[in-house]
Amino acid sequence: MANTVSPKGNAPEQPTGTVTLPPALQSVGVIEADDAQEDNDSSYNDDATSSTASIGSSILRYREENGRTYHAYKDGQYFMPNDNREQERLDLQHHLFLLTFDNKMHLSPAGSNGQKLHNVLDVGTGTGVWALDYADEHPETQVIGVDLSPIQGDFVPPNLNFQVDDLEDTWTFHVKFDFIYSRMMTAAFADWPRFFEQAYENLTPGGWLELADICPIKCDDGTMTTESSVNKWVTQLLDGTKIVNRPFDGAYLYKEQMEAAGFTNLTQTVYKWPQNRWPKDKKLKELGMWALENVSSGLEGLSAAVYTRVLGWSKEEMDILLAEVRRDLKNPAIHSYWPIVVVYGQKPE
Repeated sequence: MANTVSPKGNAPEQPTGTVTLPPALQSVGVIEADDAQEDNDSSYNDDATSSTASIGSSILRYREENGRTYHAYKDGQYFMPNDNREQERLDLQHHLFLLTFDNKMHLSPAGSNGQKLHNVLDVGTGTGVWALDYADEHPETQVIGVDLSPIQGDFVPPNLNFQVDDLEDTWTFHVKFDFIYSRMMTAAFADWPRFFEQAYENLTPGGWLELADICPIKCDDGTMTTESSVNKWVTQLLDGTKIVNRPFDGAYLYKEQMEAAGFTNLTQTVYKWPQNRWPKDKKLKELGMWALENVSSGLEGLSAAVYTRVLGWSKEEMDILLAEVRRDLKNPAIHSYWPIVVVYGQKPE
């Protein structure tokens, strides 16, 4: 690709190639567009106790950059901010997943057929909303939520424990888990094969690992052109994450990497989040409404660290591009969607 690092004061050259996915993720059915879709989406908001060694008070500090705050522990390792705006988006995104999965907390058979779940791990717990809901629904299960940022609430069920830790380091938990859950952690790990090896080692025989992650935006009918600002943005974002070895499109490798780590009974399902209310189907239209809010409110947070730290853009240059991206994201004539890849597998008994 052409040079993506912008000399100071000059806007970077923008790539024109389309974002493509491997065949394994191209098998999802085509969504039928709503021909009667009214162009009123422009009204939507444009903004929108540890088993490892004690870390100390430094975890309570935050890094400030471009008007956002980021985790101080392992500074710079994760691209997304941790401020109130991002926390609100994470809680909204939890609702989006529940809507996608028909109110199911997970898709794997973990806990079914009489399997008792004594210990569950939530990887990258964020605000802890998934862990909280799971702990409330399963008071007999001990739940641990781990994140780089201490942004979880203080009032939690007695069977829930939040920990600040880096799961890219060697895991030193004192228990084995019956179920490990990871959601929206793409670009969070530089070495996914090692993650899967450690997850496998820290599961009980018969335990399950499940991941739900997003892949770069797609379009099946050509309405998102190579010149679209959305396509340019996501292509540059993908290039930036690859430069630092945390690619944004890593989810398509999960199943293969889990198999290499020893997991069996592997299942992969790909869902679609329409980018706005363009689909004809009622449920997909509702998913599109929430997906638009989710991406619009998270657009700056998702982009800022990659564009300013890695690609060398100024914040002003980035803001101009993101204004164009927001316009295209709301356009119901562009039939784009985000593939959501869910993979789960079992450690043999």
